[in-house]
Amino acid sequence: MSAYTAETFPLNRFSIVRIFGFVLFMMILNGCLKPPLTTGPKVPLTSSDPGNPHNLLSNGTFDDGSSLPWTSSFTAPGSGQAFVENGAYCLEVTNQGNNAWDAQVRHREMVIQRGHSYSIRYTAWASENTKVRPKVGMAGPPYAEYWFETIELTPTPRVFTAFFRMSEKDDPTAEFTFHMGGALARAKTPFRVCLDDVVLADPEFIRVAKESTQPSSANIFVNQQGYLPNLKKIAVMKSESTAPLRWQLLDASGAEVSSGMTGVFGRDTASGDSLHWIDFSAFQKPMRGLVLQAGGFRSHPFDIDARIYHRMKYDALAYFYHNRSGIEIKLPYAGQKCWTRPAGHLGDKKVACAPNSGCNYSLDVSGGWYDAGDHGKYVVNGGISLWTLFNMYERAKYLGTNSEDFADGRMNIPENRNGVSDLLDEARYQMEFMLKMQVPEGMPLAGMAHHKIHDENWTELGVAPHEDKMTRYLQRPSTAATLNLAASAAQCARIYKDIDPAFAAKCLTAAERAWAAAQENPDRLITAQESVGGGAYDDSHVQDEFYWAAAELFVTSGKDIYRDYMVNQSQYFKAAAEVLKPQASEAGMSTSMTWQNTETLGTISLAVVPNRLPAEEVEAMRRNLINTADSYVKLIDSEGYRVPFKPGPDNQYPWGSNSFILNNLLLIALAYDFTKEIEYLNNVAVGMDYIMGRNPMDQCYVTGYGDRPLRNPHHRFWSHQIKSSNPPAPPGAVSGGPNSSLQDPYARAAGLVGRAPQKCFIDHIESWSTNEIAINWNAVFAWITAFLDEQASK
Repeated sequence: MSAYTAETFPLNRFSIVRIFGFVLFMMILNGCLKPPLTTGPKVPLTSSDPGNPHNLLSNGTFDDGSSLPWTSSFTAPGSGQAFVENGAYCLEVTNQGNNAWDAQVRHREMVIQRGHSYSIRYTAWASENTKVRPKVGMAGPPYAEYWFETIELTPTPRVFTAFFRMSEKDDPTAEFTFHMGGALARAKTPFRVCLDDVVLADPEFIRVAKESTQPSSANIFVNQQGYLPNLKKIAVMKSESTAPLRWQLLDASGAEVSSGMTGVFGRDTASGDSLHWIDFSAFQKPMRGLVLQAGGFRSHPFDIDARIYHRMKYDALAYFYHNRSGIEIKLPYAGQKCWTRPAGHLGDKKVACAPNSGCNYSLDVSGGWYDAGDHGKYVVNGGISLWTLFNMYERAKYLGTNSEDFADGRMNIPENRNGVSDLLDEARYQMEFMLKMQVPEGMPLAGMAHHKIHDENWTELGVAPHEDKMTRYLQRPSTAATLNLAASAAQCARIYKDIDPAFAAKCLTAAERAWAAAQENPDRLITAQESVGGGAYDDSHVQDEFYWAAAELFVTSGKDIYRDYMVNQSQYFKAAAEVLKPQASEAGMSTSMTWQNTETLGTISLAVVPNRLPAEEVEAMRRNLINTADSYVKLIDSEGYRVPFKPGPDNQYPWGSNSFILNNLLLIALAYDFTKEIEYLNNVAVGMDYIMGRNPMDQCYVTGYGDRPLRNPHHRFWSHQIKSSNPPAPPGAVSGGPNSSLQDPYARAAGLVGRAPQKCFIDHIESWSTNEIAINWNAVFAWITAFLDEQASK
């Protein structure tokens, strides 16, 4: 046994007692003695606990086929995959990378305490001779190490043991990790390293059961926030019965207030469940604490209330203030002290071009919103996010009745006393950042927009914006980003024309410069490989962005040059019913708009905002939007969980599937605005029920709402799950949701591979492919909650 200590021990009576205690503990660890009975919570010795309750690791044997909470991690160019095979956890390394940590497996979710003694025991082997460096230490910067060693592995399994005493302060989010990349890798790739029977034990620790991350065992699924009194109310029940079943609606005292028979739907492809529908729309009385009961099962309690979305719409919009870059997030605007933080990335006031980007200057690109769970800021995804908030304002102005809900003083932001709509104040914060991303006059590619700005490498979870010390770079200009800027700035120009004429003129100048630059540079495209330190937001087909930008510029300026371009495009008049771009991973899926597919945005603006098109052409555009909405209503009627979305050709759900659903609901909502036909409004409410908990995961996909709210989205600062000093997410953030591709190691380790599309989700911060949050997703979530709240208030 190799021993590592952070201190030396003087030989006195106290240390002798401690050494004797440790010898006894090692005998327990190795099975020589049974541990003494203890008081307090007891944890059964399960297959995931190899032999003693003092093991900090919740899975050390992998006997159930799962590796969680162990996951793999690769840093480019490191690559490979992890899997459980024959009861061992193995990492197959196909590229060892440059550093030891570029290929690793790790276990988090444990506490290492000052003054405690720890014993380590594990079995390890490799497909051929190589070195591995196990260590216990901090999960994030500065990556202090409490114990480590370098070991030689061969194809013959060996048992390794070690000991250390913790002399540093308590670490509530430590990790046990095995590095095997870089110069450590003596084997030729691909090679494999396997672990089994892993123990990290503390004789003063007794493991208690944690909250389960497994799907709920519920059988009746409802909107966990509630239902609007005068609209359709549908619950979904999981049952193999081929005959209708009696259901009851019970009030808070348990008394029956309504009843009926379920409708049998049968087998649902997207969930793999056999389902019944419970339609209790006839019950319209506002009431709290209602429960549905059928087939021996009960639902979560819920309300019938006209104001179920009132607070939620403001929480959804507060997401953007919380994710502002460059300013202190402070009270009273942060809501609670835990969500305050110093200003992040003040260095964005002077950011240099990335090496090999083709430019050699620096720009002030401060401000704007952090895009998602990382610290990057992106023009492309910023464009559709900004369009959604601007459209929310224009839709309220020209078609709705809720403009006053977003008037000055209605949102909790610093600008809420400046005489301008608070919704526009929040949007302007992003618009001003995007204007800064434009290449200055006199420089190569003047008028184009830089695609993005982010760190040179990915930052770790738990790193708040103000704690990020990594160098940041401007990435090269792209045609897609330039057209996103042209479209968004054109919207800005018409909206601000009478509010702030000088700012409106600045936006229009930027939009027209961007349009001209894009026409001169129509094929400067970003590739999927440009994803080190930030998302690629790649797009190899930008004809839809050209159409969108021309449409917005025409609506704003009325100039024939934009109309002539627009009417000659195949997208004119149309709203795409499916994603058709051949390079898109979601190709063929039923949705009208994503950050990569933007033609429908232009058609919506032409159909909503007064412009110089003949009335019959505007009406034709509205009819096309309505026809697309009709296709989504048909999907709601054909899908078991009543969603306006179906899996793709391979029965797959895409990354951010919840945003596909929400964007389709936006089309249905506009169909209601155009026609005032109640069935469209009903279906917006029914589709929203899926987001709020009426889904096979029994998961409300929104933080702060429902009996099973979203708790652990992938976010650097809202990372309480892995760093106790950081806060959880505030209410109102919506998760991207189920994703069949499961790109992150955590989701794959959780055993989600091969599950039905709607069940490819886990509420864990490390599952960035199923549980990330993002500005474009929250923008459309805010749009829909505001729309539903407006209808309920009539």
